[in-house]
Amino acid sequence: MPTVTDRSPKLKITVTLSPDVVTQLDALLDLSGNRSRSLLVEEALRRWFREHTRKQIEHRVEEYYRSLSKVERKEDEAWSKTSARSAKHLWDK
Repeated sequence: MPTVTDRSPKLKITVTLSPDVVTQLDALLDLSGNRSRSLLVEEALRRWFREHTRKQIEHRVEEYYRSLSKVERKEDEAWSKTSARSAKHLWDK
């Protein structure tokens, strides 16, 4: 996902928020010492996008492992054990 720096051109949009959300937003601004609602909302959205992407990846990985046959699972388990032994050997040096 491409990121936009503070120097990149910004697009101005309008959002409508509940008063309680704006109150919480302003409280966070006071805590951070930052006076830009836009920057705070942008950071919150970026964090949400990262978390959403992470959850999608986890879901796909889970789907993959659930789709494996018994034979494939046994093979994966064997590779995992081999990898663990190799890593232990390297780390114990």
